[in-house]
Amino acid sequence: MVDPRRVLPTLVLGLCLVLPVAGRQEQPPPPEPPPAAPEENPAQPTVPTPTEPVPDPAGGQTPPAEPAPAEPPPAVPAPAPSGPPGAGPDRLDFTLKTEDGGIATGSAGDLEYVREDYVRLIGGVQLKYQDVDIKAAQAELDLETQVVTAQGEVILDQGPRRLTGDTLNFNLETKTGNLTNATAHVAPDYYFEGREIVKTGDDTYQVTDGTFTSCNQEVPDWSFRLGTATVDVGGYARVRHASMRAKRLPVFYTPYILWPVKEDRTSGLLIPNIGYSDRRGASLGLAYYQVLGRSYDTTFHVDLYSQEYLGFGNEFRYRPSEGTRGHFLGYVVRDPEIPLNEEWRWKLEWNHETTDLPWGMRGVVNYQEFSDFNFFQDFERDFDRNTLRFIDNRAFASGNWGPHLLNLLVQDRQTFITQDITDPDSSIEQRKLPEVEYRLRSTRIGRTPLYAQFEGSAAFLDIFRPNGLEGQYGRFDLFPQLTLPIRTFPWLSLSVSGGGRFTWWGDTLTDTVGPDGQRVITNELDGETLTRTLPFASAQIVGPSFSRIFDAKIGSFGRFKHVIEPRWTWNYLGDFEEEDEIPSFDEVDNIGSNNRGRLALANRVLGKPADGQGSAREIFLFEIARNYSFDDELPLQRGEGQTAQEGPLEALVRFTPTAGTSIKAEVDYNTLFSNLDSTSLSGNLGLGGGNAVGLTWFTNYNAVTGEAVNDQVRLTGSVAVWPDRLRFEGQINYDVEQGFLQQQTYVAYWTQQCYSLRLEWRDFQAGVDARIRDRDFRFSLSLKNVGTFLDLTSRSSTREP
Repeated sequence: MVDPRRVLPTLVLGLCLVLPVAGRQEQPPPPEPPPAAPEENPAQPTVPTPTEPVPDPAGGQTPPAEPAPAEPPPAVPAPAPSGPPGAGPDRLDFTLKTEDGGIATGSAGDLEYVREDYVRLIGGVQLKYQDVDIKAAQAELDLETQVVTAQGEVILDQGPRRLTGDTLNFNLETKTGNLTNATAHVAPDYYFEGREIVKTGDDTYQVTDGTFTSCNQEVPDWSFRLGTATVDVGGYARVRHASMRAKRLPVFYTPYILWPVKEDRTSGLLIPNIGYSDRRGASLGLAYYQVLGRSYDTTFHVDLYSQEYLGFGNEFRYRPSEGTRGHFLGYVVRDPEIPLNEEWRWKLEWNHETTDLPWGMRGVVNYQEFSDFNFFQDFERDFDRNTLRFIDNRAFASGNWGPHLLNLLVQDRQTFITQDITDPDSSIEQRKLPEVEYRLRSTRIGRTPLYAQFEGSAAFLDIFRPNGLEGQYGRFDLFPQLTLPIRTFPWLSLSVSGGGRFTWWGDTLTDTVGPDGQRVITNELDGETLTRTLPFASAQIVGPSFSRIFDAKIGSFGRFKHVIEPRWTWNYLGDFEEEDEIPSFDEVDNIGSNNRGRLALANRVLGKPADGQGSAREIFLFEIARNYSFDDELPLQRGEGQTAQEGPLEALVRFTPTAGTSIKAEVDYNTLFSNLDSTSLSGNLGLGGGNAVGLTWFTNYNAVTGEAVNDQVRLTGSVAVWPDRLRFEGQINYDVEQGFLQQQTYVAYWTQQCYSLRLEWRDFQAGVDARIRDRDFRFSLSLKNVGTFLDLTSRSSTREP
């Protein structure tokens, strides 16, 4: 059961974040980013400068008269850089030189020299010095100390950072100073305001009696009210006496908090996760994140449970180069319900990908290992993992060079056959240690009309079947082919192929004679080699094809082409008498003989965009097909002592009107017993704006009785109730044949300018008789520039008859 004491504070916080708040903010909202400085207007008047020296007839110069105290300082010897222009004919542009030679430019309604090195600016003052722009109702500039004092709607811009306030005292040389009743915006999106903000360095600030947030709203969705704070942009904000608020409602108080204020990753404790499970009790998840340099980081996890469960984990990520990345995850949990020698249950995952291998090759590692089969159902949330029946670990390096493909594979596949975690024979294990595969795509041989194709592999295999085959052996498989296309008419194409398949095994199954004198094949390897040679041939006829083009404006298409096309294919693969001695590992061993044809009739409609952008594509296909076996020993339909050389009737319909909408339906009809063999229906309807519906439904039947033996439906959907704000997603998995809901998941997302909420409910059932049923509730709150700030989960597990 969900503990209301844990859920109620969360819901109150979420409600406060969503509901609007009446009234106005006590202090002005954070300012917008500074506008670009306009170009200087040369038509504006400038402050007059002293008279230039007059040449003396004797070759010297007569110095000008000494200026009166009210006159401007000496002229600037070099042209001044452009500054903010005046706002009209009644304004003055000015260029001022500071004591150390710096240049300050700008404009104002009036300019007055209080003394020779002290200027008073009045009326819409705009002052520019290097990368600093100051705007105010009035300002005073001390040219000796380079200190600016400004009052009235003060704005201080420096690069991507903006500060505003009532008054300003700022040193242009050190670029430090203070503002009163101030706000500040620093990149990427951090806003703070206070009774006083002091800029103490290029990237450091001190805030007194203010607030801090990443929201640029008048009343922030979330903020921290603070007593004092020292902010180091690109580092941390050290906040004292902080209280977090949702809108205006205080949520919690802390005497001290260290908050990252930078775009780069930051080491530190992550926000705890709080949850509840009927089986494991209340839980507290703690995590510590550590940056290990520019290309590496790791996270340590500790999960504490009230019912004696205990979990530890580590996550390691790396990206040493642009083409290489990887992720490792390890987790172990103590399960008190399991016998002592098996109480620690665990999982390992490693995913790695690189394109930095020599000769343009690509390398991939996908590895996962679990202590037992039930770990999926007990500790995983994903439905596909909850129902997992095998683990396929592999590492490969592959390369493509024109028509050539080379692949080196190491594989370990485990298929679960029991749910008893104490049973050492609970799975089938198959390993390739390793396999080298080479393929040659269809390639023309010189100037001849022949095309060559080749598939080949060499592998060392290791297999273990409980109470069955166990051992290691090598295997080679070669499959060369030659194809001859025969060109006849434009509406008819014909091709024939021939080749052979050669397979060698380093070991075979033991062939003995039973007590009754009959030949018996055991599951033991006898050390004898075996070679299989099978002739191969195929032919394909496509056509005669009939087509017609229609000009019509339907949707985004302006032209259509309807094609009716029959297709006949025939494949032959020879027989092998010693097939029962082959150790069965995969499809290479179980290809079997084959002598069958397939006839298909396709109706295809292609559409070309009306705007002429892009090529024509298939939008509709209806195909009917049937296979036929020419080998009396291999009928394609059988049952109840009856056989038929013809296979089931196959029908396929595919409709893709848009890139986001498609539907596909398939039906196999058994003509021997006049019943269905299988049906499937899948599709996706994209409605735009984040709205979509998806369906997958497949059913397998017993053709003799007509009864369904497997019938499952998956329905997915997403609805944007309020675009860019409120979205719902859902997924339902239903077993029609067993008559129970395997899983239902519903998720609601609420997104605002600086935070997002996620509410998820999940109900999962596993098993047929005594079913394990898990119900999960999860609520998470993510803050802009912070990440997941709150993550509450609740889970109940029951066993139902």
